[in-house]
Amino acid sequence: MTYDVIVIGCGPGGEAAVVEAAEQGLRVALVEARELGGTCLNRGCIPTKTLIHTADVVRELKNGKIHGLSAEPKVDYPALKARKEEVVEGLRKGIEAEIKAGKIDLYVGEASLRDAHTVVVNEEELEAPSVILATGSVPAIPPIPGSNLHGVVTSDDILEQVRPYQQLVIIGGGVIGVEIAGVYEALGTQVTIIEALDRLLPGLEVELGRSLATVLKKRGVDVHCAAKVSAIEEADGALCVRFEEKGTEQVVRAEGVLIATGRRANTSLVGDLPVEMHRGRVLTDSCGRTSIPGLYAIGDIADGYPQLAHTAAAMGVNAVCAITKQTPKRNMSLIPSIVYTSPEIGSIGLTEAEAVEHGKEVVVGKANTFSNARSVIAESERGFVKIVAEKTSGKLLGAVFMCERATDLIHEMEIVIAAGMTVSDLLMNIQGHPTFSEVIVRALEAALKKLAQ
Repeated sequence: MTYDVIVIGCGPGGEAAVVEAAEQGLRVALVEARELGGTCLNRGCIPTKTLIHTADVVRELKNGKIHGLSAEPKVDYPALKARKEEVVEGLRKGIEAEIKAGKIDLYVGEASLRDAHTVVVNEEELEAPSVILATGSVPAIPPIPGSNLHGVVTSDDILEQVRPYQQLVIIGGGVIGVEIAGVYEALGTQVTIIEALDRLLPGLEVELGRSLATVLKKRGVDVHCAAKVSAIEEADGALCVRFEEKGTEQVVRAEGVLIATGRRANTSLVGDLPVEMHRGRVLTDSCGRTSIPGLYAIGDIADGYPQLAHTAAAMGVNAVCAITKQTPKRNMSLIPSIVYTSPEIGSIGLTEAEAVEHGKEVVVGKANTFSNARSVIAESERGFVKIVAEKTSGKLLGAVFMCERATDLIHEMEIVIAAGMTVSDLLMNIQGHPTFSEVIVRALEAALKKLAQ
């Protein structure tokens, strides 16, 4: 069977690619070995955020007396799991409808590449001048002795099971680790986080991880950074995690252990094809072009881009633009990072340290949320907004939010940075009162004072 484009994998990247290709009038084949929606929908973003929503409700109810309410929440784990599955199934049906509406041929099965333009699935041979690999990633398991013991799980497992824990140790303090820590802490589990680097969220701005650690500790989470796990063992019906911190060996007992040490690109399909790789990921440009003409790689398997669902979706659209010889529709130079902790975290553009590394002289405007009316009303945890601007021009270069609704507010900053707006430009706009977004004004005003000096 011959097509204009074949897409392998139906996560956010593959879904975006097939929909864009169908809208462009191309004849499209989609190959998926598992459920439509990929990791994000079935074992990642959506299940996690569904559980986080419940955790936020539980946290609100526990603080109900502050708001004039009296309630004691009780978690029904089977019902919580059913709700998670209901959300996932509903969204999956939406993808099925998109595929049907786009007249996209869906092949369910394991794909293999005979060459860069020939895909074999269920012993059927498919050919196309353009093939897009959107095969995603899998949990990365470090070589820790005991990592295969019963009760040691990955993020895939814990989101599938949705079960109660009395004690849970999370190895890894990145985005996955801290989001799941927030869920189980709210649901009443004693949570311990062990992170090898010197702070939580090591891939983001320094202050974010340190501030989040303070919030989590206040809620009873045991946080250990710069700590190296040496082994996981069984003892008296429990799991014992051994780790070294500040030269001292420590042991923490738990009912379950979550390994959340990142994800590994699923590049097994590449096989013996002479594709240029870097650190286990495929080298591409912003449209997913690989070193082999006609072969594209998008999302988690593409080197140089963050492993995020919206990154994959943007690359999927751009790959089709490249195939149809159009200008890319998505700007891959500005990709927001968002973390669904409580309070939420969002960042965009350059941090202060990154700007300095690029040789720029900058000013930083920062405002805390403790005087923001909406934050006070909502009894929000400590938070802040930080704005980075170029000293000479006043242009906004980056922003970091740790506050209520940060995952939504950060996109306002994405737009203004992309537009080349200055601090003064943005201050011309009036923020409603009382809103969480008013804290942005305070940060901008702080930056403006430094620009005037």
